[in-house]
Amino acid sequence: MAIAFAPPVLSDRTAVVKAASDSKSIENDCSFVNLYLLREKYGVEIAFSDSMLLRRYQCGFRKDTYGFPLGSGALRTAIRLLYEDAAARNLPLRITMLNQTQCDWLANTYPDCFTFTHAKDYTEYLYLQENLATLRGSRYHGKRNHIAQFWRACPDAYIQPLIPENAAFALEIADKWLSARSDPNDASLQYERNCIAEAAANVEALGISGLLLYADGQPIGMTMVSEISEGIFDVHFEKVIPDYPHAWPVVATEMAKCLSGALYLNREEDLGEHGMRTSKQSYRPDLLHEKFIAVWHGKESDLC
Repeated sequence: MAIAFAPPVLSDRTAVVKAASDSKSIENDCSFVNLYLLREKYGVEIAFSDSMLLRRYQCGFRKDTYGFPLGSGALRTAIRLLYEDAAARNLPLRITMLNQTQCDWLANTYPDCFTFTHAKDYTEYLYLQENLATLRGSRYHGKRNHIAQFWRACPDAYIQPLIPENAAFALEIADKWLSARSDPNDASLQYERNCIAEAAANVEALGISGLLLYADGQPIGMTMVSEISEGIFDVHFEKVIPDYPHAWPVVATEMAKCLSGALYLNREEDLGEHGMRTSKQSYRPDLLHEKFIAVWHGKESDLC
């Protein structure tokens, strides 16, 4: 029977989060918010079968690939379903954005049937919530210095939780950040801007948390996060208008403080961009989560 793949809709959120939590997922591509907001960019389609979430990608660098099945059902059955779906489309089974544990499971369950390659530039940066919230120790001296400079310059600054009634300010901040760049018309930046707009319009339906930072009587910084699985949060967006460079770590650490029940914050990958890599490394990640791509080259009988 063919799998009924379809683009994710807002009503899928509860089931997706449950599947990710059942698998103890920490990867940002398991986040419902990312699956939903990036549904057009990557041609995301999902399906549910026997308590398992199946993911298929139709566009972009993930074109004609699948995500590793998530949930509490039978993994071998889910892998066979993906194999059959790929075969029906005359494609090899390619599973993308795997972690090392998932690679090991595939290699042990289907010996000599997959080849694995490292997904360069897609290593994710994860941080313990306690470390980002407290910034204790010498390794965070620079961050604490920036924060102190911000509060000295803006003693009346304050934060507000992000809610539907003020979410439009998050887009306003993103637009100001974008307009100050030398490449505001860059396609990827414009796509991100549109994702922020959609996220701001659907804060509650997407399960987004976040905050706004105000200074000098105006909103100057914002962040949006959501729960990937129990205790694991993905930082989707984080922007500060250019006049307040010391506010970046304020936004990051204040958000971490608000997530007192979290274990890790996933600040996603650097995509090989030097500036992003330097920024993410400056927060001293507690876990670097490497990604891999698996391609099936076995026989159908190996699936038994």
